[in-house]
Amino acid sequence: MRQSVFSLIAFAAVVLYAAFGVAQTDLSDEELLTAFDEARLFDETTTGITIAIVAETADATKEATTRLRFKMIDGEEYARIEFLAPEELAGQIYLSTPEATYFFGPDLDFPIKTSATSELFGDAAVAQTSGIEFVDNYTIVERRETRLEDGAPAVEVDLEAVDYTIAFQAVTVLADSGTLQPVMMTLYALSGLPFYKVFFVEYAANGEDLYVRSQRIENQLLAGSVTELEIVEITSEAIPDGLFDPEQLRALEGEDKER
Repeated sequence: MRQSVFSLIAFAAVVLYAAFGVAQTDLSDEELLTAFDEARLFDETTTGITIAIVAETADATKEATTRLRFKMIDGEEYARIEFLAPEELAGQIYLSTPEATYFFGPDLDFPIKTSATSELFGDAAVAQTSGIEFVDNYTIVERRETRLEDGAPAVEVDLEAVDYTIAFQAVTVLADSGTLQPVMMTLYALSGLPFYKVFFVEYAANGEDLYVRSQRIENQLLAGSVTELEIVEITSEAIPDGLFDPEQLRALEGEDKER
């Protein structure tokens, strides 16, 4: 979710390549994956976002609001997702740490381990909501030149997870060849079948930092199940390390609600 150490250097190289009209096939795998991450994810100056979620099925439409906070601690990435609404979900928390993903709720005595592929709300999984970072987590298996629906040149890239700790083991990214901004990605189930298609509907800028403001997730195994996420607030305040410690989660939950 955060930038890798080499990201600024690699992204500068990507910009230079684009400026001189060099085809994406001339970019190294690291440069291409870095460009995909730079376009979608926040830089390290952003520490929190609020996300409005609308989940639709054939039977109902449900809404929720979550607060996502993230931090780099001792060189490792941590994320915390809390429900602000609806009231019946308030107090539920997911923690993503280098060791595992944890879930905690008001009715639990202690946090329990879960999976990053667990559904957070609708078809929005924990990993999708906190942000799927490609650099260091995936390798490029194949890249193909193609076109978008409007005829613009595009690149389609098949990715494979570096190990089995990664939430989704296979991903295909479709990106605009000129900007290298991902347009859509397909997330695959362990069986190899397409599980979700994630469409990056709108990009926005927070200062000079580009990010995906809204996205749409279409469940490929359940027809008519669509979830939309929109970032409605961005914050940069300092966050204590303890909020990302599963051992302190219950104690800090009460304190955090009071702030």
